[in-house]
Amino acid sequence: MDADTLMRFDAIDTVLRDIVYFLKCPEHMLLDLDSTLFETYGKQEDEVFNFHYQAHGYHLLLCYDGMIGNLLKAKLRDGTLHCSNAADKFMEPLLQKYMERGIKTYLCGESGFSSPKLYKTCERNDCSHAIRLKQNSLLVPLALNKEEDLYKATQEDQISYAVTYGIKLFSDLKNS
Repeated sequence: MDADTLMRFDAIDTVLRDIVYFLKCPEHMLLDLDSTLFETYGKQEDEVFNFHYQAHGYHLLLCYDGMIGNLLKAKLRDGTLHCSNAADKFMEPLLQKYMERGIKTYLCGESGFSSPKLYKTCERNDCSHAIRLKQNSLLVPLALNKEEDLYKATQEDQISYAVTYGIKLFSDLKNS
């Protein structure tokens, strides 16, 4: 397959998804951003060794509908690229489309996607986001200072307690 064929398949997928969402337009979308290694064997074009996964392959960028699991978008990328590399450009068209349709979007991602460019893209497109941060020397003292508060808040119920920053992500979804 060449690039033109891939673009045509993507266009067909987009039209089919638009039909489904036209029939039952969601009020909000939970966009689950992820990446994974697609291992290769032999001599595929542009495959490389990925040190994180310790394997040869491509590093796919994926976005799923986090509510029902549909794959919304995928991009085959060089295996050496970091998760967040061009994730902002990858997400921009989806975020713009849903914003234009009045669908509230929420993005969740693993710590590899913590990137100022992605944060700005989300904010520019009115998308609330929850992206995990890796433990670091600046966050540890903040967490330790709040450890007693966290213990008190979760002493009776450790399952339903959730921390949100700037949004009420899960409570918004539960109440709608």
